[in-house]
Amino acid sequence: SNANQSVASGPMNILLITSEDNGHELSCYGDPIITTPNLDRLAREGVRFDNAYITQAVCSPSRSSILTGLYPHENGQIGLSTHNFSMFSEFPTIPSVLKNAGYRTGRIGKLHVHPESAFPFDFTWNDPQHISFQNRDVKKTAEVAGEFMKTSNAPFFLMVNYADAHLPWHRQQSGLPEMPFTAENVRVPPGVGVDSARLREHAADYYCCMSRLDTGIGMLLKELEQAGLADNTLVIYLADHGPQFSRGKGSVYELAVKVPFIVRWPGVTHENKKCDAHLVSAIDIMPTILDAAGCGKEHSDMPGRSLRPILEGEPRQWRQYLFCEWTTSHPYPAPSLLYPQRTVRDDRYKLILTLLPDRRNP
Repeated sequence: SNANQSVASGPMNILLITSEDNGHELSCYGDPIITTPNLDRLAREGVRFDNAYITQAVCSPSRSSILTGLYPHENGQIGLSTHNFSMFSEFPTIPSVLKNAGYRTGRIGKLHVHPESAFPFDFTWNDPQHISFQNRDVKKTAEVAGEFMKTSNAPFFLMVNYADAHLPWHRQQSGLPEMPFTAENVRVPPGVGVDSARLREHAADYYCCMSRLDTGIGMLLKELEQAGLADNTLVIYLADHGPQFSRGKGSVYELAVKVPFIVRWPGVTHENKKCDAHLVSAIDIMPTILDAAGCGKEHSDMPGRSLRPILEGEPRQWRQYLFCEWTTSHPYPAPSLLYPQRTVRDDRYKLILTLLPDRRNP
């Protein structure tokens, strides 16, 4: 593309990409097993955060924080929407604020936060034949995204939610990955803390999902480039929480709450930068997006804040303490899964507070 030719022309488009249930198993994060050229390139062209966290390691609460900029206990979405957990009310959300600012809003894949009326997407595509836990057609996903990007000249906000690497871990779908991993050439993610032949079989399928995810994101970013919009689009990628191994999803350990997080903001980020000095949180995503869209000042009372200062040159002060939590995913009839924990960490130590210490951790 002709570098920066359109950076200054009109409002910034926003492309927010999420993946399901994965940690730092990407080559740009130093994983020795996998090569992820597309996310590696995005990291080279933007900023890779090494200490990025979600707020709660299950889908609905995490995504509620991404989309509202609030902690789950602030917006009310403390468990899975599948089991009728919901936000207290219709809080301002990324799509509602941007829609009011004149953006076209689109979502591909799941939402999984209630009430859905708080998220006024002009366009949604969630065809279970192509994008679901059972079917992961990343080529079709990219094509649908490309059509949305090119539909009009109005600025867009598009959220693309990939089903990889959620269970079931499909070894191959739609021919991807072309060369599946096998148990002989993988490792169990180190944060799990155990290793066995059975777990390596699972890890092989998990790495296949990660490879397919990277290929799909590459196709998506190519659609953005071919539409001539890459130089005027803020791209944010993160996982909604860690993988579904022990000590991952559904817990408060680092494997559960620490996620890959990459930001490419034309005209703001400098190439090939990594940020390991700052604790950033999913609650910073909405303020960052509103800042890029030019409507951050009206919503300056949020608990997070725009990442622009870090992206431009690493200020000394960011946040000293970072909070995560676990409450539950399912209500009755599975009260045994209620195991509330709260965590706070700084750059060196992490404290885990268990609110029902007499219970066995489920």
